[in-house]
Amino acid sequence: MSAIETTSPLATRDASHRLTPTQRAPIGLLVVDDHPAVRSGLVQLLEDAPDLEVVSAVSTAEAAVGEAEHKAFDVAIVDYHLGGRNGLWITRKLKALPSAPRVVIFSAFANDHLAANCAIAGADALLSKGSLGDDLCYTIRSVSRGRKLIPRVRRDMVSLLGDRLDDDRERMILGMLLAGIGNEAIVETLRISERELSDRRAQMLAKLEPLPGERAALDTGHTPLDFDRPIGR
Repeated sequence: MSAIETTSPLATRDASHRLTPTQRAPIGLLVVDDHPAVRSGLVQLLEDAPDLEVVSAVSTAEAAVGEAEHKAFDVAIVDYHLGGRNGLWITRKLKALPSAPRVVIFSAFANDHLAANCAIAGADALLSKGSLGDDLCYTIRSVSRGRKLIPRVRRDMVSLLGDRLDDDRERMILGMLLAGIGNEAIVETLRISERELSDRRAQMLAKLEPLPGERAALDTGHTPLDFDRPIGR
């Protein structure tokens, strides 16, 4: 089972990607983060870029889906931790829409475990909240052009996650998704319907997301910390 290997924004940035021509329409953005200060900071950062436009900024998963059902967005920047629902749930919902936006998961826990789950959910990029603002803008511009920027998943992590799956077909789907193979090719290769593939991906996410208390053990150990969040009452 091979691991996905897409290019890091830091490794491939060049002058041609630093600024989208002003003649083009701005890239319409949906920002989703439940921390008011972080959300406000993101909006300010993104609106300072001449080619980016924040159309909506919301704090909950349900609000994000509701906005996307009534407005057109090019790219959604989505936090992973959002209370009752998470960024992967939002990704699945957004990708099921007729005019699905690109999705960037922007998380403090951007390790390879989350990268695997992002690939299964259908996200277009995963970026750490410890990244520079320029990296986020670069990632947004890149995914808006059709690139995928999901970090490579370690082989031992792929094996660990594969052990959680119930059958060989699910393991095959995991391997193909991590290799960057698209839905159409998976459906054709495995001779299954698109509905079955969608259902299996949802089931795989339920099995592979971190269990309570497990995040520290699965972390790669080099992810910068997020902003301090208040303890829930």
